[in-house]
Amino acid sequence: MKLNKHFETITLSNDKFEVHIQKKIFGGYSFKKYVINSPFDLLETREVRLDISEEESIDLGKEILNKEYKTIYGTLNFLTS
Repeated sequence: MKLNKHFETITLSNDKFEVHIQKKIFGGYSFKKYVINSPFDLLETREVRLDISEEESIDLGKEILNKEYKTIYGTLNFLTS
């Protein structure tokens, strides 16, 4: 897992996905999970409206990054180009 901080945005990534963590103006965080190298393939978005710490936001981002999606067809795998 890689962690990158740029101003108010934190990016967590592995070999398939990346999670963008953005601090909200009035407290809380916004989380968005994408397929790597495909900014239009948004898989999940979450918002936390509590004023949690940065460490807690990173922990939640790790959970989102490692989450597997199960469908009626089996585990959902994405092909990256």
